[in-house]
Amino acid sequence: MKKDTNYLIVKTYSAYAVALDSSGRFIKTANPGYEVGDITDKIIPLIYPQDKKRRRNTVIRLAAGLAACICLCAFGIYEYQYMFIEYGSLRMQINPEVEISLSRSGRVLDIEGENADGRDLLENYSYKGKDKETVVDELTDLAIEQNYLADGGRIAISADSRSDAWSERIEAEILEELNRHLKDQGIAVEITIGPMEPADEKETLQVPQSVTIPIPQIPEQTPDPGSDYEPDGNGGSADTASPSAPASAVPSQPPAASQPDSGYGGGDSSYDSDSSYDSDDDSSYNSNGDDSSYDDND
Repeated sequence: MKKDTNYLIVKTYSAYAVALDSSGRFIKTANPGYEVGDITDKIIPLIYPQDKKRRRNTVIRLAAGLAACICLCAFGIYEYQYMFIEYGSLRMQINPEVEISLSRSGRVLDIEGENADGRDLLENYSYKGKDKETVVDELTDLAIEQNYLADGGRIAISADSRSDAWSERIEAEILEELNRHLKDQGIAVEITIGPMEPADEKETLQVPQSVTIPIPQIPEQTPDPGSDYEPDGNGGSADTASPSAPASAVPSQPPAASQPDSGYGGGDSSYDSDSSYDSDDDSSYNSNGDDSSYDDND
């Protein structure tokens, strides 16, 4: 049940009056014609500019507090993602291969061995709460202790993420950190950016292929029965090619036409005096004997 409030007019002015409520507070109210001593249950409290300013400040403070809460929540979510959500990974190859999961800030979130040596290297190793530089330095020290790394060894690092700029920055920072750390250890190690190629990898030579060019077989030429070709004598025909000569060196010639037995100075056929070679005078080439002459008519 709502309690009624009564107001006692204790002082009057031309524009306002002062009333005393049931709880003992003095309130300035509009004066519609009050007299001192009047009791009323309704008044019209006066609102001054300073009261409006105070109310406005209260509203601003409430709005600012609400905005701060929203910003704090947004920043908290971003900070959580910045610190605890995986943004990329860093692969470290010595002989052991390990992959380190990183947040955007470089905080180590997880680490796994990519091969048997990598798993042995990470045995009993704790990365909780460490940044990437600390973890890389400690893994390098473990590799040295377990004889995976020594003078003249190699370390390859490569970062991978959705941002190329982030990956390049992480690789540059790790390269600088490893150079500094190994220099302090007094160990000379080659550090490269990118996947490591096996040291004993050799270029595989293709097996040479041999090409055999067959030598064409020259068909044996059978001498013409009517020719004077004598395989065992000195009367071989000049038109017969040597069997040992390559095919390309022997010009192709039509076989010589067989001719009947002929000869100078005796035989069935003769070049007689009826056929003559005429120069300036009568001259004849007589094939019937050794007394044949060539008359030039000197």
